[in-house]
Amino acid sequence: MPYAPLSDMEVIARVLAGEKQLFELLMRRYNQRLYRAGLAVLGDADATEEAMQNAWVKAYEHLARYEGRSSLATWLTRILLNECLMGQRRQHRFVDLEAPGLTANAFVAAGPTPLHQTLNDELREALEHAVQALPPNLRAVFVLREVEGMSVAETATSLEISEANVKVRLLRARERLRAQLEDFAPQHAFAYLGWRCDGMVRRVLAQLQELA
Repeated sequence: MPYAPLSDMEVIARVLAGEKQLFELLMRRYNQRLYRAGLAVLGDADATEEAMQNAWVKAYEHLARYEGRSSLATWLTRILLNECLMGQRRQHRFVDLEAPGLTANAFVAAGPTPLHQTLNDELREALEHAVQALPPNLRAVFVLREVEGMSVAETATSLEISEANVKVRLLRARERLRAQLEDFAPQHAFAYLGWRCDGMVRRVLAQLQELA
C-alpha cells in the first residue's frame, strides 16, 4: 500500500486535513489490538465487535483532540475500554475503570468464557500436533502415561520395556513437547484479519458516512 509508510501522526494530520478515507489505515493497523483487548474484557466476540465499532466512531469524532501524549494504540484502547464499560453498565454490571487494582479479570464473569474456550481449543490443537510429531517410542510412552493415566509399571508392561526406560522416554517426550510448544504464543491467538477486519472497516466507514 502506498500509504503504509505513513506514521500514525501523519495519517491523523491528513485525515483532519480532509483525506478522510485514510482513517481506514488506522483501523487496519489497530483492529487486531482492539479486538483482543475487548475480547479479554467482554469474553464475547459479538459484544466486542459492537464495542469496537462504537470506539472507532468516537475516535474519529475526537481525532482532533489526540495530542500524541500517549501512543495512538493506548489512546484507542482506552476509548474501547470505556465502550466495554458502558456496554456492561447497560447490562447492569457496573465496574469502575478507575478502581485501584483493576484488571481485565474484573470484567469477566465467573466460569469459562468464549475467550477461555477458544484459547483452550487452540492450545489443545497445538499440543495434539506436537504429540503427533514425537517419535513413535516417545509418543507411546507419553500417551499411555499422560493421556491414559497408566502407571509406570503398567506402561512398562504394555510396551515390554523396563520401568527405567519408561521414565527416560517420558522425560524426553516432555522436553520435546516443551520445545515445540514454545512457538505457541497466546498473542498469536484470536486473530482479527481478512473478512472480519474488512467487515469492521466497512461498517465503521458506512456509519461515519451517515453521520456526515
